[in-house]
Amino acid sequence: MKTKLLWIGLALLTACGGGGGDGGSTSNSRALADLCAQPRSGTADRQGTLADEKSYLRTFVDETYLWYQDVPKDLKPDDFATAQDYFAQLRTRKKTASGADVDQFHWSQTTESYRAAASGIEQDYGIQWAAQASSPPRNWIVAEVAPGSPAARASVRRGDVLTSIDGFDFVEERSVDGVAALNEGLYPTVLRPHRFGFNGKAEISLTPTSYTVATVKNVKIIPTATGAVGYFIFDAHLAKSEAELSAAIAQLKAANITDLVIDLRYNGGGLVYIASELAYMIAGPRHTAGRTFERLTYNDKRSAENESIPFLATGSAGQALPYLGLTRVSLLVTRDTASASESVINSLRGVDLEVMLIGDTTRGKPYGFVPQDNCSYTYFAIQFKGENDKGFGDYADGFAPDCEVTDDYSHLRGDTEEAMLKAALAYRQSGVCPSKSSRLGLGSGPRYSLVRPVSKEARIYTGWPGR
Repeated sequence: MKTKLLWIGLALLTACGGGGGDGGSTSNSRALADLCAQPRSGTADRQGTLADEKSYLRTFVDETYLWYQDVPKDLKPDDFATAQDYFAQLRTRKKTASGADVDQFHWSQTTESYRAAASGIEQDYGIQWAAQASSPPRNWIVAEVAPGSPAARASVRRGDVLTSIDGFDFVEERSVDGVAALNEGLYPTVLRPHRFGFNGKAEISLTPTSYTVATVKNVKIIPTATGAVGYFIFDAHLAKSEAELSAAIAQLKAANITDLVIDLRYNGGGLVYIASELAYMIAGPRHTAGRTFERLTYNDKRSAENESIPFLATGSAGQALPYLGLTRVSLLVTRDTASASESVINSLRGVDLEVMLIGDTTRGKPYGFVPQDNCSYTYFAIQFKGENDKGFGDYADGFAPDCEVTDDYSHLRGDTEEAMLKAALAYRQSGVCPSKSSRLGLGSGPRYSLVRPVSKEARIYTGWPGR
């Protein structure tokens, strides 16, 4: 059985148009911690009640949440069936200058699912969907296929358009039973085969299985008239990324690249220390020695805990990290580039590297979490704001691109004819963005957004291992 909580934060289809730890908790919340309505054997859980779990969450949020003073005071715990439902409402209702919610990133999930995802283990089809519309007429496309996943083995490819699931018309189905079948096929609660139809292809059968995620992919050297350009895809800041990034940077360093393009278009974030390591590996010691990667600022109750994270030059085992020592870098970004990925952008600009952004405005998330475990769930309440060496961290509406280019699903990522990479290669040489007429889809085609849980868009701080 696969828990539905893995998909918290996803907008399911509709029928009609239209590392956990103590989380910075204090003695007050710790006194209420681990009092569980259903305690687990072999853990710190103690017999308690559902009311105890809710009391713990209210106290934890009041102590550690960045905007604790803005949480509604009139919420009644008994009005919520579960502790998770109650927690979901313990957040600010404030808006950014653009009208978006300041806090779009408040969630919980089972501790088991969090730990599995943090280790790089996924249990699904291996398809990253992107949606233009989730109500009829629906329009979903395959944005990415994970290597080694069920979808990869079935030859599903980036750019495939979803047309049917288990015999139901994905585009037009409106019945209650039909929509339920579509959702069950997309996000199974039972691990069994489901039949998928894609445009122009024979129907295929896919069964969700476990596989290991590769966070760094397609490392390559692109020859150009002005020197060798390195390129790689980086999709998540996981602990395993340290070794993958180190290998990629070492390979590119050996090739004597003169410029670098990193594809962060789907990187929603992850561990802060991995972002710090990547920024160091791009810039090297000349730009980063003695400088701050990110300063973490907590709420006024916890100001004594504010701290500055350096650009990390050594890995978790104490090994020296390879570095390129570049003065500029090109990053492919979209609205799905968030959190720890934005830390990389902000930190490098904070030490005066030229960071060229190609694609779309990023998500806008200068905030982060210290995950908190309690009674088999892990809770994520925003606890800090990150600022760079210059003290800048006000990008809640995202970083705007230097060149606006839409995601090009007609080409694989890393193909030099793919619109975003093609624009990056041209811009680094000329400093001029491609004309609107030459940019794929701008102003004419549908704009897609990834369909993924909010848990994939995190900036998580748990210190840095081994240092």
